[in-house]
Amino acid sequence: MTKARLGGDADAPERQLTRSLAPVREVMDAGDLDFNQLLQRDLDDHRVAINLIPYLLKQKSTGPAFFPPIVAVLLPFQKKRPTAFPALDAPRPVDHDEAPWQEERAGNAFRVHRLLDSDGELHGANLGKLWWNESESSLVVLDGQHRAMALLAIERTLSRTWHGSGAQFRPFYEHQVEHLLSEHQVSEVDLAKIEVPVTVCWFPDETGESARPHEAARKLFVDVNKEARPPSESRIILLSDGELSNVLTRSMLSALRGRSDDYLPLYAVEYDNPEVNTSRPARWSVMTNIHLLKMAVNRCIFGPPKYLTNLAQPFGGREKTEERDRFMRAQLDLVSLLPDYVDDAGYPYTLDEIGDAKFPLGRSEALTNRFMDTWGQAILTLLSRTAPYAAHAASLTSFKESWHTTSTHASLAHDALFGGVGIYWTLRDSYDSYQTNRSEDGPKPPKSDVIRAWEALREQESEFDKYRAHEYLGSTRPEVVRRCKLAYGVFNTHACQLGMVMSLGSLWEMRKNQPGGADLKDLPAFAEALAKAWNEFFQIDRGRARDRRFAFSKDSSNPLNQITNMDTPNAVYFRYFWMQALTVPSVWQHLSPWLTDREAFDAGLGQARRLYLDLCIKQQGKALELSQPTLNRTERAEQAEKAATNALKKALRNWFGVTDEEFEAWRTNQPRRAVQPELEFGESSGNEEDGANE
Repeated sequence: MTKARLGGDADAPERQLTRSLAPVREVMDAGDLDFNQLLQRDLDDHRVAINLIPYLLKQKSTGPAFFPPIVAVLLPFQKKRPTAFPALDAPRPVDHDEAPWQEERAGNAFRVHRLLDSDGELHGANLGKLWWNESESSLVVLDGQHRAMALLAIERTLSRTWHGSGAQFRPFYEHQVEHLLSEHQVSEVDLAKIEVPVTVCWFPDETGESARPHEAARKLFVDVNKEARPPSESRIILLSDGELSNVLTRSMLSALRGRSDDYLPLYAVEYDNPEVNTSRPARWSVMTNIHLLKMAVNRCIFGPPKYLTNLAQPFGGREKTEERDRFMRAQLDLVSLLPDYVDDAGYPYTLDEIGDAKFPLGRSEALTNRFMDTWGQAILTLLSRTAPYAAHAASLTSFKESWHTTSTHASLAHDALFGGVGIYWTLRDSYDSYQTNRSEDGPKPPKSDVIRAWEALREQESEFDKYRAHEYLGSTRPEVVRRCKLAYGVFNTHACQLGMVMSLGSLWEMRKNQPGGADLKDLPAFAEALAKAWNEFFQIDRGRARDRRFAFSKDSSNPLNQITNMDTPNAVYFRYFWMQALTVPSVWQHLSPWLTDREAFDAGLGQARRLYLDLCIKQQGKALELSQPTLNRTERAEQAEKAATNALKKALRNWFGVTDEEFEAWRTNQPRRAVQPELEFGESSGNEEDGANE
């Protein structure tokens, strides 16, 4: 434990420590990193500027300001890339500053002195010194990064050292610090009194070629924050190695970061949201988010299999861990990847016990490679090449390339959408605070570049809508732009996207039972065929009244989509929509080589349609309760079934060419289910679409 200080002697160790504290975002080049190398949650610059810096600088009649200790870890970096420390030399006694010390060195990266007593043993005072080479090491803030940023913002403003990778955050702080220093007449003497405790850590056992200091730091961050204000769910997915599903989810993000033109750009994925939205991404520019990717992993890899094989099964109930893990081992064919017994750095694993919460971390690369060569590639193929999502990604790239960043506020707005470092949320919070202050009595706050950046973002949303409408529908006429926005209000929901991915999972289960079975290495090619099939569907009747690009939209005549809300559990109904689109003859030809025996497909489609019709009947019943409360239960049930059935019949005839005779024949063979376990409308479905696990 030591301390960092503001003010006073510029060469004092305490002030040098302040300047040496490094937020993760400034140590690592986020654009080049694998997602398994992330160490921290995103900084909330608005919170630091508005709350923490004033807390430090304002004089208080109630006593001094107090910050809990900052936790900083010495980690190996070279040119902003994570590396490894050289092996630690054997301890040896040295004399330094007229005292005996035990010295340990890790090459030229760092050295440690620990005080010895008169007998040559480690002193009971537990006093130590740490030196490090900044070209090979960085002191990374692991906990308390907002407190550390408050110190750094004041230090950098005083010393005019907003340089390097921290320069882009200068607009959030410089004016605020200067204003507070002037308003409260804070002198150099006052600043010298500001000291903050810092716990400096290093990992003596994590040196040498086989060491994993960054993984140890990630685990330390998660452990430290378990009892503090918890990180957001998205940050847990990015940081935690405690669940294999998190590791697999991150591997898809890493694939997008190093993408070729085959996949959607990373900036089309929201992975830095400090909040949780259970139905869709929050940022208008993106098309999906990290939560959807993890849901895709959960359903396709961990199942449980009933959600893929039984298309009449809605989400709900507890899921058995053993069943999920067993399904994962089969989906990734671990028997061909790992031996029956694995020794991972002294920790034993048998193949039949590997699961989401228990897996050999040392074999993570093999596991993620297997996933990305098969399921990961297949999932990203659907999200990248299926027409609505390909159009969104292409339009976003064109929009990015057309953005002019000549001014500070335009550059901030650009980084908020395409930088992925949490700037979007900082701009939003800063603007909300600005609006609140404007409505209060007293001097009105000036409009800074931060506020102008947020206003620019709001203006650019409508411009992006035009880019997307032109890419997807070939027109920027106001009515076309409006309808396109409504269509993407469906396409970009978790329910619609998860339904598409679950279609892949269910159809692959059918493929396993086809003559010749299924070979896991063929899965990406199967996903390619599926994307081509759906794209064939979206080509039908382009520009006409029944343009299939609007087939899932509610803003159309005889809409198929009658779902009253877009909550994630409704993915099972969207799976039906995606599968129904495959039944059009010109579409099915892309899939027929993979599913030569169509009987299983038709049976599953019938189950899915029955499940959806039951939902529509239930919704109609709810509506009739409000619109015609005098109806008795029997009358209401009869009218609800009649209205829902007729609406579905018209939609199937209109969009998919299902004749009335075919529909009635299906109804005869698919009696209505007696039990409807769906969630009641208006009830919360929890933060996850997948229920609780045992």
